[in-house]
Amino acid sequence: MKRIFFILFSLVMVSSCLDDGSGMTQSYTATADFQYAQIQFPADSTFFNSTTPEGFGYDVLNFYHKLNGPKTGVDGGFILSCLEMPKSGKTEGLNNRYRCYLPNLSQPFPNIYTVYHQNPEAALMPEHAIMFPHKNIGTCKLEGCFVTNTVEVAEAIKANFKTGDRLTLRVTGYLDGQKTGSVEINLADYSAQKDSIVSRWTPFELEDLKLVEHVDFELISTNPAIPAYFCMDSVVYTAELNY
Repeated sequence: MKRIFFILFSLVMVSSCLDDGSGMTQSYTATADFQYAQIQFPADSTFFNSTTPEGFGYDVLNFYHKLNGPKTGVDGGFILSCLEMPKSGKTEGLNNRYRCYLPNLSQPFPNIYTVYHQNPEAALMPEHAIMFPHKNIGTCKLEGCFVTNTVEVAEAIKANFKTGDRLTLRVTGYLDGQKTGSVEINLADYSAQKDSIVSRWTPFELEDLKLVEHVDFELISTNPAIPAYFCMDSVVYTAELNY
């Protein structure tokens, strides 16, 4: 695992309109695609921020993780990854914990995406997964994102799931300490009618979370043998900032 030192940033725009007391409101919809233009990431690698251990930022959103004691790895939360599916389709012996599961190699592969790990020990997890830290000057609504499984998770599902097993991702939003909404998507579903594993970037609508200050993730599996990881990319959000 390669460590990259980059700044945790929560974008705070400063406008000259503040100087004359008139103020300004800026409303926009954007996508956190994690393609950091100012940083060149080596191919087929993973990244975390060891100098600012809380996590990493993209525009007005923060994505959190918790590092291990020596700051050589991530115990829980988000990590950045650009691990690619080999053209051969063979993944044996590779770092599949943070590798996006895309067996259909004709699909476009993102350069950089995030992988979230839910550590079963609460003390090894960040307090929240995603935060909008500018509630005092604005609002934020998550519109949606794309999710899929990691190779390690997909292989564990194929080896261990039986009819009736399911892996579900639940996302819950909060504002002022109150729950704003919750949405779910199945990452694997072995029902009597079908055996399915999400194996492509799949849209996940988040608009029912409404306005949020922070967002938490929960992976729920009927089978304890499944590692608690998933991949996420292209988080679409609408922000309104008042200066």
